[in-house]
Amino acid sequence: FMSHINTRLESGLRTLHASAIAAMLALLAVAAPALTQEDTLVSMKTLLDRIQIEDILTRYYYDLSVGKSHELSDYFTEDAVLDVDGTVARGHKEIARLYQRPEGASAPEPTAQRRRGHMLLTNPVITVDGNKATAHVIWTGVMNEGVGKAPSLYEQGREDSELRKVNGKWLISRRCISSDSGLPDRFDATYKPREGC
Repeated sequence: FMSHINTRLESGLRTLHASAIAAMLALLAVAAPALTQEDTLVSMKTLLDRIQIEDILTRYYYDLSVGKSHELSDYFTEDAVLDVDGTVARGHKEIARLYQRPEGASAPEPTAQRRRGHMLLTNPVITVDGNKATAHVIWTGVMNEGVGKAPSLYEQGREDSELRKVNGKWLISRRCISSDSGLPDRFDATYKPREGC
């Protein structure tokens, strides 16, 4: 009788032991992503940098939307790489050339009723690590045909950027633009679907 009780007790302890191990593994699986996420949370130390990075990305797209393409290379480091759907530009001169208005294209007329495009930046994921940072955003192009008409979406995609702080100022060192819709014809030859760069 006692041997039967001992056998059942040992079996119960083994089951309890296995259950405890399974519970600990389950807790570790849940805790691991939380630890990783906690490592990238914004702190007082990184808050100002994060605001400055979001500001530079917003200003970049603002300058693009108002036709200041000749100034866009100023947002990049001297050795920066810009990859727009597989078309790659290196350094300030090539980046400035990539944003030049195509030959024969006329500048928009300065009237109140002209078409006006805006770029919305959403879902920013920005990680700061000292003088380096990464940023992922979704961009959406909105076109306004006139004040009496509804706006329309004309393109959308993702941007993955690496940034460096140079002389106290954040600059883009590598920028990868991946279109998900509304791809301009001039990028047809180099476009391939991708997740990041």
